[in-house]
Amino acid sequence: MSKAEISCVHLVYFSPSGSTEKIVRKIASAIKGPEVKIHNLLPFAARQKQYSFGKNDLVIYGSLSAGMLFTKAEELFNCLEGNETPFIGVISYGNAYYGVALTEMKERAENRGFKVCALGAFIAQHTMAPEVGTGRPDAKDEEIMLDFGRRAYEKVLAGDYNLENQPGTNWSSSEEFNKYIAFRETNKDPYCFPLEFRAKKISDDCIKCYTCVKNCPTNAIDIENKTFDLEACIGCYGCINRCPQHAINSTSPEVTGFMQGFIDAFKNDRLEPDMFF
Repeated sequence: MSKAEISCVHLVYFSPSGSTEKIVRKIASAIKGPEVKIHNLLPFAARQKQYSFGKNDLVIYGSLSAGMLFTKAEELFNCLEGNETPFIGVISYGNAYYGVALTEMKERAENRGFKVCALGAFIAQHTMAPEVGTGRPDAKDEEIMLDFGRRAYEKVLAGDYNLENQPGTNWSSSEEFNKYIAFRETNKDPYCFPLEFRAKKISDDCIKCYTCVKNCPTNAIDIENKTFDLEACIGCYGCINRCPQHAINSTSPEVTGFMQGFIDAFKNDRLEPDMFF
């Protein structure tokens, strides 16, 4: 295998609540030397552009696992074009399961001209249930991220694009929730949250800082009228998690019931990152 020379590291991420962005940046901080460029795919307008990368570029791509499972993952990759470009793929998930997110990410990346040299699944506080994975990623996670970044970059420089251990389906400890993973194993079309799961309200604590509007991936928020376009909403909970006033909340009893079962099943576990080289 021939050694590679990397002139630029591109951080590409879809991170509604910000956790995936932090993980990608921490991993990249272990890489010294090349120029670093940022490509935030969260804004709708950013995903309407085309991004092309060459053999001397390195892409570190990050998405929350639900971004692969439930949203328009194909839309995220359709704006990216590699030319035998080294690719490090990262997903974050809420201490329960990541299902087929990594296997799907690998497949989509290779179909777009990238050469996958490392993959990692890292735990973050759950976007819909902060009781699950509370405080993650923590200091221990960050040390693992730095080691992952160093090892992955060593592979890139060595021109090693083979994964000795391949990702598979990551199942949960709950048979009840494994049915969702099993669905995704055989159905590649994105699962859409039912409309009733997306119901939210904006309280009078709102100061119209537009944080939610700027970070909504589908332009689903009308802050002036305090309304949501539920058809456009993908249920990422970024607006709820990013609001500095905590003025946005779910009004869905279906979500409350579903997530209570989720919390009961997973809040006492501590899962550790999975890495594939």
